[in-house]
Amino acid sequence: MNAPQRVPSFNEKLALAVANVTYRVARTEAERDAIFALRYKDYLRDGGIGPNASERFSDPWDEAENALLIGMYYGDRLASSVRFHMNRPAEAPMPAKEIFADVLKPFLDAGLTVMDPTRFVIDPDLAHIGPELPYLTLRMIAMAAEHYRADIVLATIRQEHLIVYKHIVGHTPISEPRSYPLLARKIVCTKVDIEHMRATAYRRHPFLDSTAQERERIFGRRDETRLAAESGVRRCVASAIA
Repeated sequence: MNAPQRVPSFNEKLALAVANVTYRVARTEAERDAIFALRYKDYLRDGGIGPNASERFSDPWDEAENALLIGMYYGDRLASSVRFHMNRPAEAPMPAKEIFADVLKPFLDAGLTVMDPTRFVIDPDLAHIGPELPYLTLRMIAMAAEHYRADIVLATIRQEHLIVYKHIVGHTPISEPRSYPLLARKIVCTKVDIEHMRATAYRRHPFLDSTAQERERIFGRRDETRLAAESGVRRCVASAIA
């Protein structure tokens, strides 16, 4: 009799799926526009925004000097995206500070480096691929936090998404749900310490981890490319804002 085939574990499936995606910083207007179009499709289908004529969803934070937009590609197709801001230099603005300044104040006053990922979106038309895409998108956040040496990683999310962030990455809420600009639903602010991620999340879910070489391929060398907030200049390729 044939021996029963072993079913791959969750982590093994994710490790295999990592090989099928690529991560890329949006460095051209075309790449940025594709992200805005994906946001629109995702938020509209989910009921987070209403329709508009441009079929794009962006906000002034996309134009901030310390904004970094990253896309995850399945083959040549944009599958998901996350936007990042950091509090570097110390007074650099972040979206979370607009709504959650009171709960963030202790961390900012302590001089900690805080990363604020927002606009987490996944192409709803790729759901047939399987459940891996959200987890592979979370991996972008872990990689960015490591590359830019964040002490704390925030997640401003809907309350019903908290269980995923808590289970996979280790986020815990630090606020009650609050109204958030341009979104129809209330948002809760959560955080995780990078040391806690390394000690727990990376051990439970090794697919979240990455090497310095992989991160440099995506973000560039740390001594050459930094978040615009660290360098004080905007990322540009030709006339495009990255």
